[in-house]
This record gives sequence, C-alpha cells and structure tokens, in this order.
Amino acid sequence: MSLRGQAEFGRAVTKSALSQARKKLKPSAFSALNRLWVEGWHACMACERWYGLRVVAADGTCVRVARWAENINAYGWGPCRDGTVVMARCVALFSTATRQVLEVVVGRYDEGERGQLLRALGALKRDDVLVLDRGYPAWWMFALLQARNIAFCVRIEDCGWPVVRQFLAMEQDDWVIAPHELSARARKQLHILGFAQVSQVALRLIRVRLPNGKWEVLATSLLDQHRYPACEFAALYGQRWGVEESFKLIKHRLDLEGFSGELPHAIEQEIYAKALMHNIAQALCSEAAQQLEDEKRAHWQVNRAYAVKNVGAVVVNWFKGCKHQLARITQSLIDTLAITLEQIRPGRTFPRKHAIGGAQRPRKAYR
Repeated sequence: MSLRGQAEFGRAVTKSALSQARKKLKPSAFSALNRLWVEGWHACMACERWYGLRVVAADGTCVRVARWAENINAYGWGPCRDGTVVMARCVALFSTATRQVLEVVVGRYDEGERGQLLRALGALKRDDVLVLDRGYPAWWMFALLQARNIAFCVRIEDCGWPVVRQFLAMEQDDWVIAPHELSARARKQLHILGFAQVSQVALRLIRVRLPNGKWEVLATSLLDQHRYPACEFAALYGQRWGVEESFKLIKHRLDLEGFSGELPHAIEQEIYAKALMHNIAQALCSEAAQQLEDEKRAHWQVNRAYAVKNVGAVVVNWFKGCKHQLARITQSLIDTLAITLEQIRPGRTFPRKHAIGGAQRPRKAYR
C-alpha cells in the first residue's frame, strides 16, 4: 500500500478480470478508431499530391505468433512449412505524404499479399494512385483495379512477362499497350472475384534507369502521356519506400511481435492498436517539424523512432479523456521532438537481405 502511494487498502484488478474484459473488445474497434483518426488528421492539414493524386503505397509483412492450435487454424504455417513457425500476414495501405497507415488487413500467411490487398481496396478514394512493388503484378489484378477505377503504378519484372521483354528490346522508354486480351486463366480469376464481364485491359509501360545502371519497368493505368510525363514516374515509385520504413518502426520500435496476448483475438487487437500509435506519432512529428526553420528542415528531420517510443503517454491520456493533461503532455512531446533531430542523408542505400532467417519463435513481451 505504501509503495503504491495509496491511503487505503483497495482491491486491484486481477489478471483474469483484465483478460475477460479484453475478450469483449473487438479488434475492429481499433481499426475503426484508426480510420476515424486518419480522416480527422487529413481533414485539418494540406497533403502534398502528385499531379493532383494522393499517393498511397501498399505492402505486406509477416508476423510471428505463438504456436497454439488457435493460431495455426487462424493463420497457418510460415514460409518453411515444417511445423516450427506460425505466421500471420498483414497488408497495409500507407499515405506517403502524411506517413499515415490508412488501413491494415490481417489474415493467413498462405492467403498471399494479393488476396489481402483486395480486402483493403475499400479504403482508397477516386483521386488516389496506388503504388505497388513487384510482388503484386498480374493481368487479372491490373484489370480488376481498372474496373474499380483505381489508378496504379506497379514495378514489374521481365520474368514471365513476354510483353516486358518485348518492351525492353525497344528503343523507347514509354509504351502504351493497346487493349490487351486477357487469358482464360485471368478471366476465370476475375469471374471468381465478381468481374466476369472484364476481358481486356489497357496498360502503359515506362522504363526507368536505376543508379546502378539497370533498367526498371513500371506498369501504370495512367495512360495520358502528356498529363503524366514518363520522367516523373521514377519519383512516384520511389515514394513507396515510406511504407517499408513504417513497418520497420512498428515491428522494431513498437515491438509488434511482443504480444501481451497469444491468441488471434489479442494479436489482432495489438496489430491495429500499434498502427494507430504509429499514426499518432507521425502526426506529432509533423507538428514538431513545423517549428523548424526552413533552412534547418532541409537538412534535418524529426527522429521518428524517438516519437514512436514515447507516444504511449499521449495515447493513454487520450483514452482516459484527461483533456488538460493530454494537452500538456502532447505539447511537451512536440517541443521535445523539435529538438530531437537526425540528419537527412540523401541517396543513402544498403543491400537488402531476402533470405529467410531469424529466431524460430516469437519474442515474448515479458522477456
């Protein structure tokens, strides 16, 4: 009693009571709260656009979970498929201008990123351009996005794509393909998804020279070559990297895999909740950046990792409804972030390691 600073004895909430109360809270509540937050934040700030379009990047990541029967049924085995690792797969939509995670979809590992992306498309708007990496291209995917009036820009490899190899053999950097007749396999996939009437797709291929001298091919539904110049697409695709950095912050700085609960209900609660915490932290970073002088802002940026690690106090007071304390803590954190900076290093790159590795068990929150 003395150590806790209480004047009288009182019964504390038990672990069992907390667990039972948590079971009554749907994970979708955090997802809905995140959408409410993003809409409110975007409504009160001006977002940079690319030729009038909001740039939204999509990407997926995998999360290791405890090897319980409930998790195996809900998510399935990981990439090794040897019965040692259970993994859930997540796909997120990310606003590159505001660094806000718009939507998160959690599902089975074997569902694949394409299937989960389809479940996230409802969060997109008419004036969005969806930027995807090389794991998403498929003729049926291109046709489905066009049928839903979703503009896209996707990196596409020449492996398995004769039309891309044909384009690379040309002496031009921009090629609009006449309506392409879909194969029977692609039409069958579209029929399953409810787009049986779609049989053609129009596509524009753009060739970009990378700093290492290699060619990168981008496929887009933005066919107007005058309105959307080919020379601007390299920078458009480059904005996709922001979603990779956000996954890194959420997984490492917010310790995403250190779940306090080990069954699907709790796991999905924490995934959505930590996406919300990430968004609030990025909003605070944006506010702190406004305090910097223009010259300083050109060479320095707010340390986002520090913001993510310290945003918990703001979130707790927000949920508690302590308005005065919330305002004080929020302003204090913004002021601290304005002097907690890191230098901007343009063109800084590191080789990526794609091999499957790491610990074969999920990290515990209480280690």
